[in-house]
Amino acid sequence: MNNFSGIGLVAMDPKIGNGVLTSLLAVKRIYKSSDGIEADFIPITLFGKQAENFNRLTNKGDKIGIDGSIKTSKYADENGEVRYGWAITISHFYLLSSKPHNGDSTKLSDATLNILNSQLMSASKQAKVAVSDDELPF
Repeated sequence: MNNFSGIGLVAMDPKIGNGVLTSLLAVKRIYKSSDGIEADFIPITLFGKQAENFNRLTNKGDKIGIDGSIKTSKYADENGEVRYGWAITISHFYLLSSKPHNGDSTKLSDATLNILNSQLMSASKQAKVAVSDDELPF
């Protein structure tokens, strides 16, 4: 079984090209190591539409949850030496940050709030009438 689940912070702005996205996930350690490092930096990879969505929805510093699997690779470096690498290939990601993304504001305008408030009041009055007249909608 090859499953990985984790929660961490996007440690660098995602890099995307040819439908492949790479980044790092910083996962806080439960202890501080002797060298002062408090987090592990896990390489992550996404493909296709999911890579586009991740790139659009996340920024460096965002808290995310991921599910995926560990993939290993073998390649030759510029000197011809064989190197090995690994990354988590993400199958699902979950946005856990509560801040707005890409500078979008989630604050509603006063006019929109007034409209929503009047709709809520109207629905509340209709529900009270239905209950008092024993005309429940179900």
